[in-house]
Amino acid sequence: MLEADLHVHSLFSACGLHTILELLDHGRAIGLKTMAITDHGPGLGEGRLTSVFFERFRSPYPGLTLYKGLELNVLPERGKVDVVWQFMPFIDILLLGIHPNLKPGQSKQFYTDLVVAALENNPFIDILTHPNDTNYPLDYHTVAETAKRLGVALELNNSKVLYRRSTAEEALLLIQACKEVGCRMAVNSDTHALLELGGDESVRPLFGKAGFPMEMVVNRNAEAASAFIESRRELKRAAVQSRP
Repeated sequence: MLEADLHVHSLFSACGLHTILELLDHGRAIGLKTMAITDHGPGLGEGRLTSVFFERFRSPYPGLTLYKGLELNVLPERGKVDVVWQFMPFIDILLLGIHPNLKPGQSKQFYTDLVVAALENNPFIDILTHPNDTNYPLDYHTVAETAKRLGVALELNNSKVLYRRSTAEEALLLIQACKEVGCRMAVNSDTHALLELGGDESVRPLFGKAGFPMEMVVNRNAEAASAFIESRRELKRAAVQSRP
């Protein structure tokens, strides 16, 4: 089980089932030390993000560190993501993923170009989520090289393998590309339902199988996760300050 789960959805995502308090309470019960609530950005045209969470909510559980974040969407316009600028001063971590707002069935080059442009134009992104989603194929080496240069971690997503939306073999190809390039990774549950929280059982064994060094996993423990988030906080401040 994870100590630090950095990809968790609440009912503020249309696909999430639980309140933030339910997630925090369950996280505390199972021994989670760190959690990031990362609901979907508005580019999916659903969900209900609220400024109250970002500006005013404080976790009632001092033993469980809560980070506030979003899982942004790669948009069809080259280099664009659906960042919500009004929340940026309060955000600790930003994820980015390809989701059904993009039409499936395009080429690997098409999706790779969109992801690379999105990362390069938005250097405040911290983690690229589920790059092994086979509905949106990517050139792993090209994406890993870009991510390494920008300090972004590529995610190994437990839910994608657990629910057979990708395969262990595809996940191994992603890990191997990161190993060859020297790109850091994150392993997350991508929780939408309560009992998924902290889960890594479908993917953690793959690190050993691939010989991937665990010191390159940014959330290998709670301390490493906090250090990763803090090391990238200035990029978000700079982005906010540079806005006209």
